[in-house]
Amino acid sequence: MSLRGRELLTADQREEFVKIPVDISEHELGAFYTLSQFDHEIIKRHRRDHNRLGFAVQLCVLRYPGWSLTDVEPIPRTVLQYIARQINVDPNAFDLYAQRIPTKYEHLEEIKQVYGYKSFSLSEYRKAAKLLLQTALKNGNIMYLLTTLKDELCKQKIILPSITTMERLVWETRKRAEEKVFNNLTSFLSEWQKLKLNELITPSSELPTTY
Repeated sequence: MSLRGRELLTADQREEFVKIPVDISEHELGAFYTLSQFDHEIIKRHRRDHNRLGFAVQLCVLRYPGWSLTDVEPIPRTVLQYIARQINVDPNAFDLYAQRIPTKYEHLEEIKQVYGYKSFSLSEYRKAAKLLLQTALKNGNIMYLLTTLKDELCKQKIILPSITTMERLVWETRKRAEEKVFNNLTSFLSEWQKLKLNELITPSSELPTTY
């Protein structure tokens, strides 16, 4: 099957899953984007308002929704205002930061070193697939598996990969789970039983439907 065949979501579903909601509530702002005293100390190391705000935003979006800044942009105005207010910076300063691609990557590397975040590597892919298989054996719902995968990677401070990579991982894992279930169900059948079961799902020459 082609890679596109393993993309499980529509474009709208994909955007909704990755982006920060424009109508994010006050409670969610407080829960996801409140900076700690330690955060403030790290942010103060950076010169200029746009760098401090940009660093803070990068840190916050890694916590929720879990992707890097490039993947979740544009940032809703309410989120920028909430973060900027905590560090006494004009939220409009973020416009300048957004233009500085090298600075974004430098700050991301700093956050990884200071806070222990990791990139999503091949070894992480394999470990995630092994863990997700146990979930897929119990529940094969696509959104449930994607959400479970997202939550588990965030818990381990692994920066989320592209949504298409996550879809591919869920598709492959669910396929393995279905094969495992099928093998478990059919392993005790005799050849005669398998033959009779196949007859039930084979259309006859007289009728277009199966028995």
